[in-house]
Amino acid sequence: MNTICEETRREANEKIDKKARENQVLEILSDGIERTARQVAYEMQEKGFTNNAERNNASPRLTSLLEQRKVIVVGKTLDKITGKKEAIYKKS
Repeated sequence: MNTICEETRREANEKIDKKARENQVLEILSDGIERTARQVAYEMQEKGFTNNAERNNASPRLTSLLEQRKVIVVGKTLDKITGKKEAIYKKS
């Protein structure tokens, strides 16, 4: 991979407060409604947590929260944008 690409990716990753982002995801899921990563990302933008609704704003944090057992996967659904299966999450 290109060194510049690696540097910019690392710099962007370091700027994100991962704990704050996890708390934002948990706040969205705290109403008990099950959501996909894309749906969580959309709500993150609506609440002003992010400036766009990219799925990647939520997906890495959901994976981390899943490892911490703070969220669980309750099913899967077809993502209408990608046409691929996507997990449905719920706060545990």
